[in-house]
Amino acid sequence: MTVGVQNNEDTSKPGHKLDEEQKTALDTFVRLCEDNELLGRLDGMGERDVLDAINDETALIRFLRARKFDPEPAINQFFEAILFRKEKGIFEVYDGIRVEDFETANAVYPQWTGRLDKRGLPIFFVATSNIKPSMLGFSGFNYGYVPSSDSDSDPPSTEPNQQHQRIDVLQLGSVMFDSYTRFVFPLCSVAAQKQVTSAVILVDAATLTLKQGFDLRNFAKEATWLLSTCYPETVDKIFVCNCPSYFGAIWKILKGWVDPITAAKLVFLAPAEVYPTLKEYIDDDDLPIKVGGKLDFEHGGPVDLSDAFKKALGRDQLVAGPHKWVYDEKGRRSVVAVGSVDGKLRYEVVATLNESLDSGPEE
Repeated sequence: MTVGVQNNEDTSKPGHKLDEEQKTALDTFVRLCEDNELLGRLDGMGERDVLDAINDETALIRFLRARKFDPEPAINQFFEAILFRKEKGIFEVYDGIRVEDFETANAVYPQWTGRLDKRGLPIFFVATSNIKPSMLGFSGFNYGYVPSSDSDSDPPSTEPNQQHQRIDVLQLGSVMFDSYTRFVFPLCSVAAQKQVTSAVILVDAATLTLKQGFDLRNFAKEATWLLSTCYPETVDKIFVCNCPSYFGAIWKILKGWVDPITAAKLVFLAPAEVYPTLKEYIDDDDLPIKVGGKLDFEHGGPVDLSDAFKKALGRDQLVAGPHKWVYDEKGRRSVVAVGSVDGKLRYEVVATLNESLDSGPEE
């Protein structure tokens, strides 16, 4: 389905709110990236993949913000993130993860609800009752992907390939975080008519136990390292809702494993505090029932797209599995569903925008 896009020039430019000192830092950072060949299409990306959240201007600004606009430490962190992607083959894993495995992970990682808060940020929801260490990529569940014979081919070969490769904890986390930054954030930018680069996460901790908190300590360490190192400044706030009376003891277990940057974004809410707090940020119709709103959304169930997203996509629902943005042969942005089904790589066009959000495919 092809739909139209209207751009708001004042908010579509990532750097429009930077002051002069920050703009100078960005210029310096861009030169450092150019000198180190960290811009443009990276190894493993499809030839039509857009650069959103990888090394476009919004990504560079996020890394700069994380380092208080100091280009030198920012380039070191950015290089570490790019090297991690290369060594872990993140682009290939994202394009080849088994669709059923992606959906399994979607039911334990924060899941996009299909809604925005009052500021236009995407709302993600996670129920701690769903979270089990084995389902997060640790031992006990074998997540896999189909490797591509040619990662630069778009669309990829759809010939069956039964040689699944195992996905480790950090690769799985990257696939999920990439789905947020490379697909959801750009889609939200279209619907909200402004640049969206971060999200709000709602955690329903009503059933969280001391044992579960202890079991999650390694995941907390891995996830917060991944977020702070490779996906900086992508989380605005994390509201931990319906905290049980003994939550203080759980937090003592987890606190040492959560990096200070992520910890500073956590807001802990007792049951009586949940709705009065969240209603200031989120309309009732976009707030899940489990945290006091009216949205009938279950973690692990279908995404409940708002009317704005249905209009933007020209469809009422997303297909299962990972999605990404690419340029079609006319230079328009398209959403394609990727991943693998029955040993075959998938490349299904979901929607095409009449206008690209920038000038076309990057070289």
